[in-house]
Amino acid sequence: MTTPLHLYDAIVVKEWVDYNGHMNDAAYAIPFSRAIDAMMAMVGLDEAGRVSTNHTIFTLAIQMRYHHEVKEGEPLKVSGQIIEIDAKRIRLYQWLRHGTDDTLLATCEQLLASVDQSGPKIAAFPESVGEKLRAMATEHAELPVPEDAGQGISLRRR
Repeated sequence: MTTPLHLYDAIVVKEWVDYNGHMNDAAYAIPFSRAIDAMMAMVGLDEAGRVSTNHTIFTLAIQMRYHHEVKEGEPLKVSGQIIEIDAKRIRLYQWLRHGTDDTLLATCEQLLASVDQSGPKIAAFPESVGEKLRAMATEHAELPVPEDAGQGISLRRR
C-alpha cells in the first residue's frame, strides 16, 4: 500500500520554544522546510545536483495549520504527499507528527516552483528530476487528498 513519503526527523530544540513553553508558531516552518530539502535530495537536487543543473526549488505559497503543541526535547517526524505536479511546479502536502506517539502537530501545504538560477526564472524541472517527481506523484495519486488541502483562510459568517 502506498503511504506518504517519510521526509525528515528532528528534536524540538530550545531555540524553537517560546514563552508559553512549547514550540513557537514560526518554528513549525523549520521542519517543513528541512523536509523539502530532504525531498530535493531524493530527486537529485541536493547540493551537487543544484550545482550541476543550476536549478533549485523555491516556495511560492504556504498554508500551515496548527493542531497540537509540542515541547522542547520531543521528537518530530515529517511526511509528505505530492498532490499535484506540472512541468514547473509541485503542490506538496506535509504532516508534522510527534515522533513517538504519532500525534498530529501541524500540516503544511506548499506550492513549490522549479527555478533556473541563471535567470533566475521559473523553468521546467531538469529532466531527471522531473522524472523522479512524476514517479512520486503517480504513486501518491493512489492516496486520498487531505480534506483541508486547497482551502484558504476565512471567517465563516453565520
